[in-house]
Amino acid sequence: MNYLNLWEATVIDILIGKYRNIVVSIALFLLLDASVLMLNFYISFEIADDAAGVNLAGRQRMLSQRMVKSTFDLDYALKQSLDPAPPREELRTTILLFDSTLNAFESGGNATAADGTPIYLEAASTPAAKTAIADANAIWGPYKQRLLNVVDADHTEMAPALAQAILYARDNNLTLLKLMNDLTIELESVASSKATRLRWIQTVGITLAVINFFIILFHFLRQLKESDRKVEQARQETVEILETVNEGLFLLDKEYVISSQYSRALEQMFARENLGGTSLQALLGDLISDKNLSTAKRFIALLFRDDIKSALIGDLNPLKQVEVNISSEQGKFVTKYFCFTFERAYDEGEIANILVTVLDITDRVVLERELALTREQNERQIEVLTSILHSDPRALESFVQQVFEAVERINRILREPSRSSVALQKKATDIFIEVHRIKGESSALGLESFEDMTHEFESVIHTIKEKPEPAGDDFLPLVVRLEKLYKHAESVQAMTVKLGQFSGKRLDKTDGAQPHLGWAELNALCSRIAERQGKKVGLVLQGALPVGLADAHDQLVRDFVLQTLRNAVSHGIERPEQRVPLGKPEAGRVQLSVTQNSASALEISVYDDGAGIDFEALKQKAVATGRFSKAQLDTWSEQKLSALLFEPGVTTSEHGLDAGGGVGLSMVREHVKTQGASVSIRSQKGKGTRFRLRLPVVESASAATVEEALGEALC
Repeated sequence: MNYLNLWEATVIDILIGKYRNIVVSIALFLLLDASVLMLNFYISFEIADDAAGVNLAGRQRMLSQRMVKSTFDLDYALKQSLDPAPPREELRTTILLFDSTLNAFESGGNATAADGTPIYLEAASTPAAKTAIADANAIWGPYKQRLLNVVDADHTEMAPALAQAILYARDNNLTLLKLMNDLTIELESVASSKATRLRWIQTVGITLAVINFFIILFHFLRQLKESDRKVEQARQETVEILETVNEGLFLLDKEYVISSQYSRALEQMFARENLGGTSLQALLGDLISDKNLSTAKRFIALLFRDDIKSALIGDLNPLKQVEVNISSEQGKFVTKYFCFTFERAYDEGEIANILVTVLDITDRVVLERELALTREQNERQIEVLTSILHSDPRALESFVQQVFEAVERINRILREPSRSSVALQKKATDIFIEVHRIKGESSALGLESFEDMTHEFESVIHTIKEKPEPAGDDFLPLVVRLEKLYKHAESVQAMTVKLGQFSGKRLDKTDGAQPHLGWAELNALCSRIAERQGKKVGLVLQGALPVGLADAHDQLVRDFVLQTLRNAVSHGIERPEQRVPLGKPEAGRVQLSVTQNSASALEISVYDDGAGIDFEALKQKAVATGRFSKAQLDTWSEQKLSALLFEPGVTTSEHGLDAGGGVGLSMVREHVKTQGASVSIRSQKGKGTRFRLRLPVVESASAATVEEALGEALC
């Protein structure tokens, strides 16, 4: 507490010491003014009282004449036999009023003012006034008695008493009138002297006030000049600082307007001049989104509130890293990254402004992105290298070749002219099928880099497909994705060759046949999908996948196996917390069976013990495509409804890494149509689903036969 008092005393001493002369001059000025005002008030009150006394003294002269008039009026009434009451009452009132006022002048006391209200009179104090009052009382005493005898007498005695009063008035009235006149003149003289004294006091006070004003003005101007010099020095230092700092500095008021003082770097950052008085809207409106600008304004508004701690809302700053496009002198746009920080600026303990600091963090952001890209590339290279080391060289080489061929096919699809919305939708679907096939193959080989890239590719295509009327420009992002996919395939191919050279082994060129799908790859595929979805799955393989099939048959088998296994794990098998209450083991069971029951037929089935097909959800998705009506589907059997899974765009899953987007099984359907094969589905709610593919080793079925089979629920 002592330290606090000492600090306050020190601060006060410093402030008073700095402005001591001005403070003393102002204090003297206030003291002089207060003294003059007090004297003014005091004398003014006295003059007001004297004025009242002068008025009443003047009234005494009038009353003395009025009493004489009343006596003559009363005498006339008696002689003319008129009612004497009015003049007698008037005489009585005049007597009482004159007597009370004369007594107040003599001893001080209450009197009646002209408006009938009571008023207090101080006793006359000057000798002349006292003499006049004493002489008046000497005349008034007998005169009052004679007048009272008149007003108190009955009708018979009134005339003699009135005659005596009139006789006395004739002898003394002029003397009484003169005495009241002398009293009035004396009181006026006293009031006049007080008014003269008041004028002198005011004159002296005004003179001293003017002198004091010039003293204050002299000290103030000298102090002001010194202060201006210091302010100018500080301003110059501030300007020098603002001219040399590399950051953009400016103050914002509550209306989001930039102050007149700001750093030169701010103009260079935004390639604009004369920013003082510019609003934040005008500065950033064309550089950032309306949403970010609105959020920034709300954030700044919070900083102006005393009840909110700035440290608690620092993370809400929406302008920590802002990408802007600044027009250069050459008319081009330069991309920069700015970081805005906001600090409160106080004035006398109140939040007056917000100090905004703008940092150009372009180099830092670019460096961070380059480092992140390098790190991502390194991680991807390590991932690819690991995948290569764990992959069959023939399978990897074959896959890369498939990617090249798929890229070429997608290029041809992109180049095809398409004007209508339907044609553009078909183009998007065709590209999706090609990308989805690569995604399935990469997933089977455990090539996560290709799987991620194709999934991103699919996401872009989904965006196009969801538009009611896509345009040709919507396909431009696919070109970038396609180039990225091709470059990555080239890098994997080059890395594979280098690894072969490093190990001393040469990879033989493939003969065009795709490598055999092994149990290890398929098991790894199921395990990865299950892990991503929080499921437990065991894959059981019965028989062996065929080799040496024709290319078309081989592609059908690969597409069928990969897609149905993905569907079984993604859509069929439930999570452990869903299976256990149903009496099922935590781990779902997926069985891949391969049988060749004759020399001419191959049968492949994929079974899962999952939840079965949700036919209601399937119908809703089919209706959403616009190709089916609910009334139509309500008449279909479950066997026929299961064929909807092979329709393009019909899927019960959301878009995700393991989703097929409604084209996975439709891709199988296209092969079935052309390869003389047949496919069937059996599903039981809560028990599981089985997909079965029958493929003749020697093509014998016609396209019509296949189409007919598909029409009969793909049985």
